Amino acid sequence: MNKITLLTIAMVSLALFVLPNTISMFVGQHTFEAGVQCQKCHVAEYCELDEATTIDVHKRAANNTNYTTFLSVGGIKYYPSNSTISTINNNKWIWNGAWDSGNGTWENGSEHKLVSLDFNGDGEIDGAELCHLCHNASLFGIEGGHAVTVRVCDDDRCHGNRNHSYLGDAADLFANPANVTYVVTAGYNLSRGNVHQSFYLNLSNQSSTYPAGYPFGHASGNAYGIALSRGHWTCIACHSDVGTDVTLNPHPVYNHSDADAPQRRYW
Repeated sequence: MNKITLLTIAMVSLALFVLPNTISMFVGQHTFEAGVQCQKCHVAEYCELDEATTIDVHKRAANNTNYTTFLSVGGIKYYPSNSTISTINNNKWIWNGAWDSGNGTWENGSEHKLVSLDFNGDGEIDGAELCHLCHNASLFGIEGGHAVTVRVCDDDRCHGNRNHSYLGDAADLFANPANVTYVVTAGYNLSRGNVHQSFYLNLSNQSSTYPAGYPFGHASGNAYGIALSRGHWTCIACHSDVGTDVTLNPHPVYNHSDADAPQRRYW
């Protein structure tokens, strides 16, 4: 077998190995495995996220297994008196374990869940682990594989919207409920007699480019048609940094040294 034949076989073998992943990257057929480092392809997005002022609070939320379990089962309310999560599908998930120590699981009949995004087990949310909070489809009621979805700020189970604010009834899942209640109901509050209400509602009646899907068999409260609305832009407008280059042009001044200067209005 000559060198050209061997080289041809090698190139074809390499193409068969690389091509599926290459096509997947550019046509959007992502898979979302726990160990994937998203920043390898999404450098700019990762850097922007890492520098955001809200990154620490989102890391704490992502590291709260009670909250991530609440997301994954479609929770709509938490009853602290009996440690029960009620879901949109009328299921009841009951905590079985030592609450203070975090040792235990959420149970629904024979099912047991305690969803953790801390894949490397170091006790923190770091690297690409945070990406899963907003993009892992299994937290959005879509099971099977590791498909990617988009969860935006005014999602039903994040900061709420004009239709739903489920976390308002589940703030006790967090360590300091009093300090998070107004945060997890921000979208709902914006739609109710708030100074930003008209801005938020106007954007809520416009479609984004993100498919709304049908999480847990129900329409999202922040959907507009078949897509998510642009309501989350209201949040981004105040909670993101925007760099601008501004040139100030000084206004004309009256030439007091010239007695013959034309008379006109100055400002």
